[in-house]
Amino acid sequence: MKSKLKENLTILIKGFTIGSSMSVPGVSGSTMAILLGIYDKLISSISNFLKDIKGNMLFLIKFCIGAGAGIGSLSFLIKWMLEKFPLPVSVFFLGAVVGGIPALYKKTKGSALRVSSAAYFILGFAIVISIGFIPAGSINISFGSGITHYLMLLLTGIIIALALVLPGISTSHMLLVLGMYDTMLKAITEFDVVYIGILGVATLIGVFLITKPLEWTMNKFPHQTYCMIIGFVIGSTMEIFQDKILPALPERATFFWWIGLAVMSVAAFILGFMAIKALSRFQND
Repeated sequence: MKSKLKENLTILIKGFTIGSSMSVPGVSGSTMAILLGIYDKLISSISNFLKDIKGNMLFLIKFCIGAGAGIGSLSFLIKWMLEKFPLPVSVFFLGAVVGGIPALYKKTKGSALRVSSAAYFILGFAIVISIGFIPAGSINISFGSGITHYLMLLLTGIIIALALVLPGISTSHMLLVLGMYDTMLKAITEFDVVYIGILGVATLIGVFLITKPLEWTMNKFPHQTYCMIIGFVIGSTMEIFQDKILPALPERATFFWWIGLAVMSVAAFILGFMAIKALSRFQND
């Protein structure tokens, strides 16, 4: 009974952490899921949903309850803190991302590191960095009417699913690139149920289409996959630097101000690092 309670509580806490962190630039939900050791289970539950409908449904419900609670509560606090204290909060999450890398590295230990390992890491890193440099609105698919408009929505949903499932890729940035960010915000604020419904169904379809080949890749080539995932995760930290840390630095400040900033940043980084390390201990729970 106690072990079952601990398992349920762990799933809820991990879901809560993932949901609340999704508002932080550079920390995608899938990245946090990997760092917390629940990513493989999520992919497997979706990919093999029909093999154990009851078990997978219960797991996903528990996870979604935790994630929903995180999105609906702590994410607002994190957004407020990012607005008021962007530097220490961003550095904290930077430490959290870095703190999860040793746990990812352990997953590559089934095979010895070789030259190809570095190649896969560089490939993952380059993909995330390249996506980050695509200008917002460079691809505008929020056009057309009638059937064309809804086909564009289906395409957008599949692309959103790709960003949700793959670690290190910001969903909000992908929406900006596609020219769909403002349109989606407008649909949400105006309660456009048809628009949101079609986009939601398309995203769900995309998730189911993507998870099966992803799970096969992770099982067939675990070493190469996790080397690339480490590249994804490290590459995602660039968005934290670019969007939050660098803009928070003043152009002019006193020497003592910089000393205080350095001490505060190091403390925030260590706290984030230790927090994710503590949560990573429950990867197999």
